[in-house]
Amino acid sequence: MTNPLSNLRSEIAQSNLISVLQQRSAASASTATTHAHWMRAEPRDLPSTASGRDLTTVGALSALVSELVDSIDRADPSQAGHAVRVAALSTMLGSSIGMGVKELRALRVSALLHDVGKILVPTEILSKNGPLTASETSEMRRHVVYGGAILSRIPVLAFAASTARWHHERWDGLGYPDRLVGHAIPLYARIVAVADALDAMTSVRAYSAAVSLEAAFEELESESGAQFDPLIVSAVGPLVGASGFQDSWVSLANHMESMPIAA
Repeated sequence: MTNPLSNLRSEIAQSNLISVLQQRSAASASTATTHAHWMRAEPRDLPSTASGRDLTTVGALSALVSELVDSIDRADPSQAGHAVRVAALSTMLGSSIGMGVKELRALRVSALLHDVGKILVPTEILSKNGPLTASETSEMRRHVVYGGAILSRIPVLAFAASTARWHHERWDGLGYPDRLVGHAIPLYARIVAVADALDAMTSVRAYSAAVSLEAAFEELESESGAQFDPLIVSAVGPLVGASGFQDSWVSLANHMESMPIAA
């Protein structure tokens, strides 16, 4: 039984991704109970060059984003919910620094899909209960390259490709995959980097226990100007210190995928 993702690594560099996804979805139709129509929301009736407005009109864009988020959660069940929590916190941070409604919507989608490349990382690496080897770490880090490639090949989601590729860059230039420095890192990626780190630190993971929000914020502050954009870190403090922040974060996360995708 062939996994519909199994050959995408080699095809992603040379094919139109939407066509590949269509073919994989069709090929897996007879095994739907196993693969759960992993890309059933792909707008099959539209050409790969369809405009964003066309997709939005038929409601396919929201469905596509939701299906991609579901695919991320299925690829790494231990981290289910991470995408919506990062999107919720990113939206809060974007609002705190003065972003408008359209910017916040684009930021939210970018944050929801920041880890989409993990659907191409081998399951045995994602689910490993213990330290990764050097080669496994290298492959895990490639999720940012995979994610950027996936989204850049879906015209209506191409705007989110830079966040997927660069959310592990560092302010000081020591990140990956391209060692971008400071403001050369797109703003959405800088915001998602902070939200991603805060959620990771405050969640239970195979390799680490959860820490308190206060301890996580202290770690962010210690890395301000090194790993993270100081402006974004400074926006976290008032949020974390506000009464009811945790409940607000969880509540917003629960509504992330149901909120409007486009104006």
